[in-house]
Amino acid sequence: MNLLLFFLLSTVSVFAVVSGTVEETARDVIDALAHAPFEEWSSVFIETNDRIRAEVIPSTLFIPNSSANGSDDRHKLASYHIVPQRLEFADLLLKPSRSRLPTLLNGSSILVTNNSATSFSIDGVLIIELDIYVDSFIAIHRIAYPLDYTTYGGGSKLISKWPLFTFMLVTVVWFI
Repeated sequence: MNLLLFFLLSTVSVFAVVSGTVEETARDVIDALAHAPFEEWSSVFIETNDRIRAEVIPSTLFIPNSSANGSDDRHKLASYHIVPQRLEFADLLLKPSRSRLPTLLNGSSILVTNNSATSFSIDGVLIIELDIYVDSFIAIHRIAYPLDYTTYGGGSKLISKWPLFTFMLVTVVWFI
């Protein structure tokens, strides 16, 4: 019984420590992307979301090719372009049309609008460069132009602690 209680308390302690670190990383990544032009998103994302500086967020970044139709709220825009799971193009192809990909913009998700290999699109935007960068935690793809969270995503709040905590809990349990 004492061993079970010790294990439970240890697990809760690990989650509390990890939740602060991952949440801080998420906020740092979003803030860095919000202040960078789209052309620099790839390098900024990799620099900010690295194992040396902080806890890594397993994630997929969709980088717009042009700044046309960009949102006035760059933090929401950046949050909406990050999916909190690593999805190479082969993984994306397994997603059925009309399925949703969660984002770091709380309450918002990206809609898979076409899942064919030749014209895969999300929120009606074509993925034009596949797997620009892929490692064991991160996948980056280039899309034709910025995604519009007001049209497809719904919701408008930035990250709240509970959805991110739920994501972290699932991630930690998955690694255990």
